[in-house]
Amino acid sequence: MSNSEPARLPTARVRVPEAAKDFQGLRAGIVSRVLANIVDVMVIVTLTFTGYMCIAAARFMYDPREFSFPAVKMDWFVIACGVLLFVYFSVSWATSGRTIGDRLMGLRVVNHRGLILRWTGAVVRAAFCVAFPFGLFWAIISRRNRSVQDLVLRSSVIYDWAPNRANLGHES
Repeated sequence: MSNSEPARLPTARVRVPEAAKDFQGLRAGIVSRVLANIVDVMVIVTLTFTGYMCIAAARFMYDPREFSFPAVKMDWFVIACGVLLFVYFSVSWATSGRTIGDRLMGLRVVNHRGLILRWTGAVVRAAFCVAFPFGLFWAIISRRNRSVQDLVLRSSVIYDWAPNRANLGHES
């Protein structure tokens, strides 16, 4: 394999859409990764807003005559979204290797052996991604489509249309 050819990571034998077969197991590019992250951020903002509306509804039911929507400062909203995003990434990457956005884009986060991240790796990667989201853009100049997080933690985001990775599991 030459340096210009992307590395293929091991993948399970699954039925892959015909148009996607050439990409199965390759590291994902920046466009797919950004689109997946946009979906994930929209999921988290929606969950945060839903939580706010539930709190407002509870306040209304408690005292409808004196009701007013709770005032929320933007910094608290951003902190709440960051915490939820951290939990969402951690759980998603440790259990299936993919978030909702990853699933829509046919992506999966794997370790250097092509296996789903262990809990420790998923938590550290999630913290790194939430604290330093612009590290993703290193994939634009990386020959191997790897973000700063991927380089530091030896992880990769690959194209993988398999419904699950149960047969590959975690490292033992």
